Amino acid sequence: MNQLPRAPRRVLAASLLALTFSATTVSAQELNILTWEGYAEDAWIDQFEEEYGVAVNPTYVGSNDEYMAALAAGDTRYDAVVIVSSLAQPAIKAGFVEPLDLSLIPNFENISPEFRKLEFLKDGDTQYGAPNFWDIQPVTYLADEVAECSFDVLFDEKYRGRIAMWDDVSTIGDVASYMGFENIWDLSDDELEQVKQKMIEQKPLIRRYWSTGGEIIELMTSGEVVATNSWSYVTEALKTEGVNAEQCAPERPTAWVDSLFIVKGTKNLELAHTFIDFMLRPEVAAKVYDVSGFSFTVRSAEELLPEGTLDGTNLSEGPAFVENLSFWGEIPRRGRYLEIWNEVKAATVE
Repeated sequence: MNQLPRAPRRVLAASLLALTFSATTVSAQELNILTWEGYAEDAWIDQFEEEYGVAVNPTYVGSNDEYMAALAAGDTRYDAVVIVSSLAQPAIKAGFVEPLDLSLIPNFENISPEFRKLEFLKDGDTQYGAPNFWDIQPVTYLADEVAECSFDVLFDEKYRGRIAMWDDVSTIGDVASYMGFENIWDLSDDELEQVKQKMIEQKPLIRRYWSTGGEIIELMTSGEVVATNSWSYVTEALKTEGVNAEQCAPERPTAWVDSLFIVKGTKNLELAHTFIDFMLRPEVAAKVYDVSGFSFTVRSAEELLPEGTLDGTNLSEGPAFVENLSFWGEIPRRGRYLEIWNEVKAATVE
């Protein structure tokens, strides 16, 4: 069953978790990861801690750019980090992450071929990221309030003051795709200005630009917000809390891949590899899907789910669907996109 989202985990002291195990010898007693809500839940983290005799300390963020800020600042607290597809190459080029030693990640072979070949997770032939979850960016809505779902709902005057949008630069891509632009991650100044004006026109409808899953879940549970561009994790968490929430794919959806990387200079290099290998086990991928609703890259996880679980989901579409998706790409002028996003949020309207 799905689990409720919760505050960051409070782990036991490593001395209480020390176990004897034969699979892998790991000298470190703690693993610090920078990740999203829904990726470090008790359902599988407890298993990792018990199996390897370590404590896992997750830090959650609400924006993709928070990752890069932490890595750019040289924060040495983290051993592993989840990085979205659009920031994979910038992180690799900046030297923020370590190459993967695939001999320490035998479960890398569990990843479906269409994801193993993604070039943005490599530098030449050197693999840096292990893709484990992906999704389109859906519209989450309250089914008792919204009769028909599409991206149009987020611009519908009927829901004035009850719409939310994710406070992330990717929302510019969502709106640009909705407006019909093709090269949504490399818009011209004129195209960015059009997107900005569209979002400023939307502002009277906006209740909140939200940062974390917990924030938007609370807003929708209370009924303050009826629709938002979102994550599948949000939809699943709302359902778990008894909210009649559903989601739909935008007419021109954007999609992302989240991958595990190892932070440059970690003292827990072997343990970080062990954690990535653990997360690529089919049974772990199935557990994460059950909690978050995010699509997995380990297709054999499907065999561990009840029959019919994936009907009507992204995972029912097959490899061709994935290969035809336009995943969030590197944003060459990310700074300019962030300026536009900040101008939208700062704009005042009548």
